[in-house]
Amino acid sequence: MPASPRPRSLTLAVWWWGAAAAVVAVAAVAAWLGAEELAGLPAPLAAGLAAVLSALALVLGWGTLRLGLGHLAGRLTLSTLGLIAGLPALFKGGRLLVVGAVLLIGVVLLYLPDTRAFFKEQVRARRDAERAKRAALKARR
Repeated sequence: MPASPRPRSLTLAVWWWGAAAAVVAVAAVAAWLGAEELAGLPAPLAAGLAAVLSALALVLGWGTLRLGLGHLAGRLTLSTLGLIAGLPALFKGGRLLVVGAVLLIGVVLLYLPDTRAFFKEQVRARRDAERAKRAALKARR
């Protein structure tokens, strides 16, 4: 059975999360290159911020890659990260309001009807394959 084509909503979600990962990666590079002087942060705090941004960029990139491949792991990773970081940022106000909105829009894109149907079909096919595998093992006994 051929895999169903990727819906537009999923393609949009991949691009959305890819752009978010790129922005975070640029921020991490800027933090490593000495943007602490611009922000007025002490060196140890700036290094910690750079490390956190680097880790976040890697997780976002990994989740986006997995999502682009159509794996549920990518959707789960990005949903979790988007909700954990997006909801508190949304209620902090100021510049974080924009960050929270971007993350939560990304989460919404992951659960639009077309995207849900795409993953539901994938899960159903995997379950059927597992059932067939178990039935074949029972038939051998």
